[in-house]
Amino acid sequence: MENHRTEPHRIADAYTITLTDGPALDEAAYESVIRSDFQEHYADGRDIWTEERAMREVPRLLVEALSRARGGVGDAHVLDVGTGRGRDAEIVLAAGHRVTGIDLVSSPEWAVIGRREPGRARFLAVSASELEETGVYNAVLDNGCLHHQHPDGYPRYLRRIRELLCPGGLFTVSVFEAVGATGRLYTNGGQRLYREFTAEELHSLVTAHGFETVATHRVPRDIEGLTYLVGVYRVPGSAAPGTAR
Repeated sequence: MENHRTEPHRIADAYTITLTDGPALDEAAYESVIRSDFQEHYADGRDIWTEERAMREVPRLLVEALSRARGGVGDAHVLDVGTGRGRDAEIVLAAGHRVTGIDLVSSPEWAVIGRREPGRARFLAVSASELEETGVYNAVLDNGCLHHQHPDGYPRYLRRIRELLCPGGLFTVSVFEAVGATGRLYTNGGQRLYREFTAEELHSLVTAHGFETVATHRVPRDIEGLTYLVGVYRVPGSAAPGTAR
């Protein structure tokens, strides 16, 4: 069966993506594809998401949710999945929290932030599945990672995020919002996947893996008609502020 349809969709000012009937590769093979594609984008300066204004709203929404959940108490430990050049980590740090940033691709900006925030910021070139910790984070920020995962890997990824959070921990995730009634799957020229979600699809997926819904936000993008869908979720239970390390 032909894998790609000729239906392009504009995802950013710099490029479009193409609707696909399904992933061209299985989950195991896709891991090397996504790593290579991101490495190429960062190396060539094509990481256009780094400076997208709408993306910077997502860590601010996480900070607000943390403040409400913790009664204004700072010093939460936040895991920033797909930290990139550390733009989101800097916003979280400025709010008085500690950050562990992880990404498949290391960045020279990590050392700069680490020197500026000694003891409060650390960065690791690993995936969430490679972290050996369990139940140590007050919050996890996923600003654009879930929607690039292989669909077969969604359950494993969400289970791991839940394991990393302490009781009562928050999970803030941003995805491409579907432009139609149903979210669809796309691919770029490097076979990296892009999944759009409706609010119902995102909530059904995340809550099926042990999370409770806290809030939903829509963040308009600079591209007319396109929006980021931001879900804030929590792990059931409670933890005293500052207990996670």
